[in-house]
Amino acid sequence: MKSLLSVLVLLLGVVTIAVAEPSISASLSENVTDVDHPVQLEIKVENARMTRPPTILANGLSINFAGTTSRAQILNFQASTITTFTYIVTPTKEGIYEIPAVEVSLGGKTYRTSSLTLKVIHSDTNNAGRPANSDKPYFGELVIPKDSAYVGEQIPIELRFYFNQRIQYQPYPQGQYPIIDGEGFVTKKYPEPNEKQFELNGRPYHVVVYKTALTGVKPGKLELQSATQSFLVSTPFGSRNSPGFVDPFEDYQQQVIDVKTNGASIDIKALPAADRPASFSGAVGDFTLATSAQPSKTKTGDPVSMKVEIKGLGNFDRIERPTLINTDGWRTYQPSEETAALDDLGLSAVKTFSYPLVAEKPVSNLPIVEFSYFDPNAEKYVTLKSSPLNIEVDGERLPDVSVPPVAVGPPRAPQTKAQPVPDVLDIQTRPPTSASFLPLVAQPAFWIGQAVPAGGFLLLGVGLWFRNARIASLPHRTLNRERRALWKKLDASDNRPEVLQAAVRILELDILTQTRVKAGHHKSLEEVISEEGLPVDLRSSVHELLAARGETVYGHLGSEFLTEEERARIKSILNRWKAAA
Repeated sequence: MKSLLSVLVLLLGVVTIAVAEPSISASLSENVTDVDHPVQLEIKVENARMTRPPTILANGLSINFAGTTSRAQILNFQASTITTFTYIVTPTKEGIYEIPAVEVSLGGKTYRTSSLTLKVIHSDTNNAGRPANSDKPYFGELVIPKDSAYVGEQIPIELRFYFNQRIQYQPYPQGQYPIIDGEGFVTKKYPEPNEKQFELNGRPYHVVVYKTALTGVKPGKLELQSATQSFLVSTPFGSRNSPGFVDPFEDYQQQVIDVKTNGASIDIKALPAADRPASFSGAVGDFTLATSAQPSKTKTGDPVSMKVEIKGLGNFDRIERPTLINTDGWRTYQPSEETAALDDLGLSAVKTFSYPLVAEKPVSNLPIVEFSYFDPNAEKYVTLKSSPLNIEVDGERLPDVSVPPVAVGPPRAPQTKAQPVPDVLDIQTRPPTSASFLPLVAQPAFWIGQAVPAGGFLLLGVGLWFRNARIASLPHRTLNRERRALWKKLDASDNRPEVLQAAVRILELDILTQTRVKAGHHKSLEEVISEEGLPVDLRSSVHELLAARGETVYGHLGSEFLTEEERARIKSILNRWKAAA
């Protein structure tokens, strides 16, 4: 009985498995290459039996068939088969080439792939040192697409390590990434490497490709000596195997080797000082700006969330919060930020800033967002401004937190108009009352009746005074809370960029407190440093602190770890600054 049920279930599963519609597609491993550098072309045929590879011809390109692979799978009771035909495409001269669409007949129907475009560029000086003698069993290659860039511009680069097909290899130790020999630049974190198959000078190679982005931090000639990666390789003894065939019974010799690439040089240019916008914070690339807000209808005092999205290609780690203009009628607060990468390197991404806003009075428009960046392709600064967003805000105007509202006393009772006295008074009879010989001021009931409203008025006055005092001291208390948090971070953190950023912020908070009390307006840190009353040695120490902050936080130079000696020096500068203020 159990065997019969098993057979029925199996037959039911076979019957319910569906076969998908046939399809064909084409893809290139790279869309841009250089002269004599091959790329890989794949033709995938799904859900159809096909044994003979299609013939592909393209003017200016050498296309050679390399092999066939097949696999089958069942997913959600749907069976599918995939047959992949691999070709090696080798260009002989620079230009833009079109690989025409491939047509095949399957089951009486004709299926067609889309055409492909391959751009072939001339090898520049950076790639001139690429190892061309592919008779070596292994070698490295540093590929840089351009020989000049601006400070802060991210340059995508590739580190390629070639191995003869008879060599077995793996990075050593596991998780180790290439080291680029040079200085004056920073690189992004490596994603996992890709493995491909290339053919150079008629010899097939396995290639391990590491991708990253390089950024120059100072103007001048950036010299990259080479890049090195360690591999554990297994090299066979003898040469009895034919190319591309591995004998499992052959003896291998294992060793750890350092594979070096060629060198390269890049001219790093300084960002122009002319026409630099005041809102520019170091963003270099090509970006777009979009804004949105929720809700679209609210009341004064209720929060509104305005989202600002900056999308594009560039150094998103240098993008600071955009500037808000036309903020009349709005209270703005520190935004939260989030970055979502759109590629494996994070060069293309979306950075979202969420601004909490509160309307102080009825308004019809949200603040305008302004963002500036430098476009290295156009070689000029670009300032983006958001489109006006309409919003409906109802309600009364909120009290100004910077100026205490005027205390309002208890309302006076309305004066009643005296009734006219009639000419003739009627005779009225009242019940007899007991006579009292005590004066009114000597009666306890009189004082009790006076004390109750007087106490109420006193409590009302004290409550209004306390409320006004708290509103007036709110900015000062906020600054003190932030200052205490920064001092705790300065005492406890060992992260050098974090401590330097906190120290500069403490200086700015001290200036904000002093200018609020003395002059009623705010001064910048640069204005206070340039004042004559500041001691020369203290001015020099503060300049050094700002320079260290800039090199570490924005230039990514120096150590990430803070020493106790530097922590003591920073605290000494802050204490001297406070005493001088």
